[in-house]
Amino acid sequence: MIHSNALRAYQQAEQNFLVDGADPHRLVKILFDELLTALDRVDAAMADADFVARSASSSKALSIIYVLSSTLDFERGGDVAVSLAQVYDWARRGLIKACRTSSREDLAEIRKAIGDISEAWSTIGSVKAA
Repeated sequence: MIHSNALRAYQQAEQNFLVDGADPHRLVKILFDELLTALDRVDAAMADADFVARSASSSKALSIIYVLSSTLDFERGGDVAVSLAQVYDWARRGLIKACRTSSREDLAEIRKAIGDISEAWSTIGSVKAA
């Protein structure tokens, strides 16, 4: 119990360190990284039939999808923002369905799509830094 509390405290401190002072692009990258980790944990929980872990991880993933969706700038983002909103809505609905049916295949499809977007976002950051 003490070990688990210490681990959680360390993880929270690490997250605070990553977020403090990060530019908006980096904050979105952190959200993508956390979303991909949460989706991986959902998959592992499904494989282990661990309903508690699946629920916790899927709740975290859904929250991150909501944050990503709510930060879209439709005025400046135009068609790209609209497309991302549609993908996030699809991912949200798909994750709920995958958890309800325990479909690891559906979950893998969602993870792949989010991973592709995350990779594209990272590439944009690399170009901006250059």
